[in-house]
Amino acid sequence: MSSFDEKVIKFFKLADKDNSNSLSLDELVQVFRKCGDNRPDSQIKALFKFIDTNSDNKVSLEELKTVLAKQPPKQKKECDLRAAFKEIDKDNSGSINSKELEVFLTKNGYDDDVKAVIAAADKNGDGVINFEEFLALIN
Repeated sequence: MSSFDEKVIKFFKLADKDNSNSLSLDELVQVFRKCGDNRPDSQIKALFKFIDTNSDNKVSLEELKTVLAKQPPKQKKECDLRAAFKEIDKDNSGSINSKELEVFLTKNGYDDDVKAVIAAADKNGDGVINFEEFLALIN
């Protein structure tokens, strides 16, 4: 099984709260929100309809894999980076604070100066790293 398949299956299982082997629109909205994606519900509904190719108001694992496999590499990378960001953002605030960054860096064997990393990434000066700043730091 490819890494892509494993990631999609993991995502699908996490999103499928009622274990129905399909995703409802509500489940998709909830997982977007949990991942820090605040796009309007209308956009998520349009995406849901696009993925639901057989129009049964459910998204199957196969439907999801088919659509995600067609994503451009840049979108896949951003998806992976959003997941990494979410992993570091332990308090689900939508930003990474100095404590969260310190825990992440230490856990992964880095001894970088946390204050220096935040100062370099924090473009709006609020003392934390939001997702856009995280993307700029990584890229």
